[in-house]
Amino acid sequence: MMQEFNLWLQNTPVSVGIRESIYLFPFIEGTHLLGCGVSAGTIAISDLRLLGWNMQKHPASQVMGALLPFTIAGFVIMMITGGLLYWAEPIKAWGSLWFKLKMIFMVLAGLNALIFHTTIYRRMSEWDMDLNPPTGAKLAGVLSLVLWALVIWSGRTTAYNI
Repeated sequence: MMQEFNLWLQNTPVSVGIRESIYLFPFIEGTHLLGCGVSAGTIAISDLRLLGWNMQKHPASQVMGALLPFTIAGFVIMMITGGLLYWAEPIKAWGSLWFKLKMIFMVLAGLNALIFHTTIYRRMSEWDMDLNPPTGAKLAGVLSLVLWALVIWSGRTTAYNI
């Protein structure tokens, strides 16, 4: 089923146009990397605050609140351009183990964020200024750093192996 969908998708005018354009594919890929840098960079700063390793004089809620618009903007850019990159070469991407690993790591990173925001984040007022945040916050920060590093690593490996 997925193979038929990818074959159809690869033969659409949009897919052919992106794939065969001298300028469009590199522009989309470059924009994807910029979005990734903004999103992953701001997530890393937030995660380091969750670990108590940076910006300790600032409340965690203030750090995360100030970075959130940039995190979301970078993520939206990354998702749109990532979808377009997939659209350009769906058969190659779907056939790549690295692409599948990237998707798994992204889902796990999303689950980590969901669990964090539905648990420890709701009690942030209790530990907002702590130099040593609670174990749950630290665990969420470490998992986030590791998972986003794996997303980036597998994504770059995908780009060089399809």
